[in-house]
Amino acid sequence: MVHSPGHFHTHTVSCGLNMSSSKFVCVVTLLLGLLHLQPGGTRVSTEVPKGPLYRAVGHQLSIPCHVRGINDSASWIEFEFRMAHEGTNHDIISTRDPNHGDVLFSDRVRTKTISVERRDPTSVVFTITNLKASDEGEYECAVVNQEGSYDGDYSAKIIVKVIKDTLRVSSLAPTSLSLEEGDALTLIVKASSDTVQRTNLSVTWYLQPDGEKHPHPIVSLDRDLTQSPGPRFRERYGAGGVQLDKVGEDTYKLNIAKVKLLDQGEVYCQAVEWIEGPDGHRNPISSKLSEKTPVKVKAKGNERASSGSGPSPGVLPGILTYLIALVLLALVW
Repeated sequence: MVHSPGHFHTHTVSCGLNMSSSKFVCVVTLLLGLLHLQPGGTRVSTEVPKGPLYRAVGHQLSIPCHVRGINDSASWIEFEFRMAHEGTNHDIISTRDPNHGDVLFSDRVRTKTISVERRDPTSVVFTITNLKASDEGEYECAVVNQEGSYDGDYSAKIIVKVIKDTLRVSSLAPTSLSLEEGDALTLIVKASSDTVQRTNLSVTWYLQPDGEKHPHPIVSLDRDLTQSPGPRFRERYGAGGVQLDKVGEDTYKLNIAKVKLLDQGEVYCQAVEWIEGPDGHRNPISSKLSEKTPVKVKAKGNERASSGSGPSPGVLPGILTYLIALVLLALVW
């Protein structure tokens, strides 16, 4: 029998006060009816982030998808992703069939620039690593129902907007610098964006030391204009020896008051553009690096003391000449 939402089927069990067992059955039956028939009381729900999501051409899109309420006996839940673009639906990728997608996406799936990765049995992340303008559309995460019956929402959709990448980063520093230990280092970059949507920038200066594999963050200015030093520079930052200043709308200046020998290497800046989503969280949409500036640092020379260190090297030849002259004079006499 089909029930109207909010209404209950009339049961034949009597709930009379003198029938305790029937009362129990009646209460349980009514509670089960409430759970099954109340609007929004479905067991299965599929979740993706709120949209629309704005991402820039050439950068990464990630869509997490999670399902709740699936029977625990289904140890591995299978997911499928598809999109609707300009009125046409396209299958993209599936966790159970590597050849599930349309020909339109098969090359990118094969090279893993489009992928789906499991987080746990009930969650996956769909990723496109190099967005194209044609990737704009409505994306759907669908759960493959293996239970034999339906009770809830087995798919969820999200709108993705692909916008131009307008982030620009340029260095105003010399092509290289040669400093002496204790000298000051000042580098300047310009970073800006023409994105129509409201965005914020963060910048981080890095040092890639000679002979080391990974760069060290020097100091960062986040999207809320809060500064934070990298671990290697924390002590000098706390003493005022490392500073990052924003000058005007688009200029960022790094200053290290006294360079050390371990500061030798390549110094560069990374700018990241952030946009706020409908859920209030900020997400990166673009990232660019400035040109790298090689910095050479030489040890500071030690001056020879002027006294207490013996005769100057320039005096020795004169003394030697004087002694030779005395010997020759003695021979003549």
